[in-house]
Amino acid sequence: MEFFERMKQYLGDEFPAFLEAMDKPLARSLRLNTSRLSRQRFLEESGIPVEKESPFTRDAWIVQEALGLHPLHLAGAIYLQEPSASAPVDILDVQPGDCVLDLCAAPGSKSTQILRENPGFLVCNELDPQRAGVLLSNLERSGAVNFALSRDDARKAARRFPEVFDKVLVDAPCSGEGMIKKHSAALQEWSEAGVRSCAARQAQILDAACEALAPGGILVYSTCTYAREENEDQVRAFLDRHPEMEQIPINKPYGRPDFDRAGGLRIFPMDGGEGQFAAKLRKKGQPQNPRRLPQEQPVRLTALEQAFLDGHGIRFDWYYRKNGQLFGMNHPFVKGNWKRQGVLIGETVKNRFEPAHACFMAVESSRQADLTDDQLEAFMHGLELPVKTDKGFVQVTWQGLPVGFGKSTGPVLKNRLPKGLRLLEGSHVKFTDQQKAG
Repeated sequence: MEFFERMKQYLGDEFPAFLEAMDKPLARSLRLNTSRLSRQRFLEESGIPVEKESPFTRDAWIVQEALGLHPLHLAGAIYLQEPSASAPVDILDVQPGDCVLDLCAAPGSKSTQILRENPGFLVCNELDPQRAGVLLSNLERSGAVNFALSRDDARKAARRFPEVFDKVLVDAPCSGEGMIKKHSAALQEWSEAGVRSCAARQAQILDAACEALAPGGILVYSTCTYAREENEDQVRAFLDRHPEMEQIPINKPYGRPDFDRAGGLRIFPMDGGEGQFAAKLRKKGQPQNPRRLPQEQPVRLTALEQAFLDGHGIRFDWYYRKNGQLFGMNHPFVKGNWKRQGVLIGETVKNRFEPAHACFMAVESSRQADLTDDQLEAFMHGLELPVKTDKGFVQVTWQGLPVGFGKSTGPVLKNRLPKGLRLLEGSHVKFTDQQKAG
């Protein structure tokens, strides 16, 4: 069909290798959340069989197994993604303290990877409400703290803060040709008209992203498609419209040069990933003290809120209250209409403080109940547990890693895992053989 004819023109003698790679199983990788689990502990204790280290980012491995129900995934210690999908953030090169914008952020693979690099603040954006919900769930599971999640049109989100961000990632909505192997329907729905429509939308998003980038800042544009119109042609047209921007060559030990050899990077299935394009762009000019994000006034804690925090040894540098809910961050709260900003700690209801699941996934409480494998299985199904601990709210952990919270009566731990996160009947936590033996 037409898609394969285009690929044959693109790849020439390598087209047979492309077809062969398309017939192989999907590439899988896991990325370690090093704020949760050290590399050494993962390698020595996880028991997860890894094939080799991923070339696309640090502390990531190629795997063959599906690990969505593995306890390390449930605890936010690992994130699962297609291997080459981690390359754009690796290219973005986030530094501690950077103010970063992830403009098309769902489902959260790149936002959680950015947060692993300890930026000063991350704004992640997703317009679609269902995808934004998935993004928030992934952020909470990973223990995200210094972030804001907006649900805006990407152009509106970028233009809200002109020349503010040190780094901007545009992992653009695209025709998804790199997903054809995973989703067969994508091939049936593919058309050149669809490619052109995506390219027009991408151009508008890129123009807005440029406005949000501070002088001297870096913008990485990426897609998971092969089409020139959405990749090399897109970047060239963007640079023609924006003389204040320049392309920086990507020098990485993975992938291959873009078709125009202009400094961009491509990854094909025969390169160890399912399909990725990236270009690194810089706004000319010297870095300046960035414009300050407009800050909310901090709030004073109530006696109930303070008592809860003190009782669990929890502390944030800044607090904010909205609609009765208390949030915490280690960065000043930023004015705006956010779906979420910082960690949802909980809310006061009828003269008592009710904590939130997100809080216990983001902090280490001084009051914990560490579960056995069998107890974790029961907890993930929403069951009460005969676990003896001090009365009141306790953080629930497995091998010291947070999985949620409960409320103890003393001899019984009542389950407070949100219903949407509980395992369905017939589903089970997937322990490795090494963990079972332990």
